[in-house]
Amino acid sequence: MIKKINNLISYYSHDMKLKNKLLISHLILIVTPILIITALFYNQLFHLIITNTKESELSVARETVTNIENTVGSIRDISNQIVKDKTFIKLTGNPNLQMNNTEYKELLSFTHNVLSAVDGTTITDIKIYLDSSYSKYFDDATLLKSGLYKPIDDIKNSYWHGIFSSTNSKAIFSPTLYLTGTEKRVSGQLSFIRKITDENNQEVAFVAVYFNKGYINSLLKKHTNLPESAKYIINERDAIVGYSNNSLVGEYLVYYDDIPPIVPDTNKFETKYFSSRSCYISYQEIAGTNWIMITVIPVNSIWSDNKTIIIEFLIAYILILAFAFVVSISLSNSIVRRISNVINIMRSVKTGKPTPLEHPPEYDEIGDLIETYNYMVGEINDLSEEQIKNAKELRTAEFKALQSQINPHFLYNTLDMINWLAKKGLNEEVSNAVQTLSKFYKMTLRKGNIVVTIEEEIEHVSLYIQLQNMRYNNQIHFTVDIPDNILEYTIPKIIFQPVVENSIQHGILGKESKEGNIVITGWLEGETLVFLISDDGIGIPEETLDELLTGNVKSTTGSGVAIVNIHHRLQLFYDKEFGLSYHSVLGEYTEVEIRIPALKKNDVQL
Repeated sequence: MIKKINNLISYYSHDMKLKNKLLISHLILIVTPILIITALFYNQLFHLIITNTKESELSVARETVTNIENTVGSIRDISNQIVKDKTFIKLTGNPNLQMNNTEYKELLSFTHNVLSAVDGTTITDIKIYLDSSYSKYFDDATLLKSGLYKPIDDIKNSYWHGIFSSTNSKAIFSPTLYLTGTEKRVSGQLSFIRKITDENNQEVAFVAVYFNKGYINSLLKKHTNLPESAKYIINERDAIVGYSNNSLVGEYLVYYDDIPPIVPDTNKFETKYFSSRSCYISYQEIAGTNWIMITVIPVNSIWSDNKTIIIEFLIAYILILAFAFVVSISLSNSIVRRISNVINIMRSVKTGKPTPLEHPPEYDEIGDLIETYNYMVGEINDLSEEQIKNAKELRTAEFKALQSQINPHFLYNTLDMINWLAKKGLNEEVSNAVQTLSKFYKMTLRKGNIVVTIEEEIEHVSLYIQLQNMRYNNQIHFTVDIPDNILEYTIPKIIFQPVVENSIQHGILGKESKEGNIVITGWLEGETLVFLISDDGIGIPEETLDELLTGNVKSTTGSGVAIVNIHHRLQLFYDKEFGLSYHSVLGEYTEVEIRIPALKKNDVQL
């Protein structure tokens, strides 16, 4: 190191051109004091602004959480009042109870009192879902007109009912994702649902208090003032409950279990990077729920909010630097300028394709340098184009080879099912199965299409689910929650189907009931498409997750080659940063995240 410093001093003292030496000397003498003063002032200003902003935002976050806790508390109180009401207890205690006129009037009064809690602003609807043994209540004309009583069969395909069926939960706050289409359309987008059981712990009723997601969003938005900042609420299953800005949630999304390690203290902000953007992140637990509210503030937004001070400081700093540069550069001559031009063009090779220089009429040393550089650029560009062409052909060939590795066992199983249906004389079912299988393989084996739209990929996996439900008596409940605005984007074909097949074969069919839910969600996260395929199957052991994408997993039902194939295909077609990742809780669920670039058909080059 000392030797290098001595060489640098020797070069500056003896070998450097006089004009360059004067330029550097003046810049050092003028700029160094300015930089030292500026650094000291900037550091103090930065610390003061950041500290005040963090304290203010933590105070606002606590106020927001208090408002939300008051809201969900009032919703829980309404639910408590319903289930503790003596009429409700009598109603659910004996399905064969023969009510006299007085008891019937009490039931009508109870119904009226419950529905009076619906204010249309916070509480949007209340439903009591009853077992089929209580059909006389929701078949009664007067009670039917009230809309309060519904059969449990109406919501048995809902995600939240699946949670109650597979866990010991007695009450849950359901986000939009858990609700059926009818619930979201008619009742509301959020709900607090309480399970009522009999003395044998068998479900007899569910009390659902639906409330306004827009109201929760308005509370979050009201207390989010800094530009590009966001507040959002997620539950323990990583479902989005509410948000201040829908477009920013995907960019700032952090999973529930990942939050405590990132933010150990709820009274502090911690630093986290989102797509190379430095942000401050904090979270607050919402009492009485399994929700947490996450606050994300980009560092740049703090400066933007205090831009007046910053701009005045920068203007003064820029003016001083400009004066220093003018004084220093005035000592340079045309030779320095010509050499600088050559150096700047040559440096551009670091960030892009090299470009030739215009050949000057001079034939001095600089002219010879430019001529030699232009010759070198021509040779490099020719070699680069040839390499890109070869790599492109290799990638396409490898991708097609990987894509052709489709396991035919699904075809054999489906043909066996069709054969069984034919032997049973179920001609209509045979026809439907053949048509569905034909359409499925027509989409699978379609030539000339390495990529398809998201909409076509969803249709392909839906056909697969239909065929599987023919085999397993409609035990697979399939839900797609993908915004229309990303359906036109593209994806390499046959990506979702093997993942869904894995969820069925290794997850749902491993359950004792052989029944389960598969949910596909998707969103746009900056320039990246993110899809989440989740199932409520038996889950995957932690030791297996680490090996799942390596091809080393062995099981009685398969080796996981299809999943590894998908992961390698995506990385080969796009880049190593894309592909699959797994998250699972044994005995509860499995989630597969698929990340690919957001490209449309015209953007894809093969």
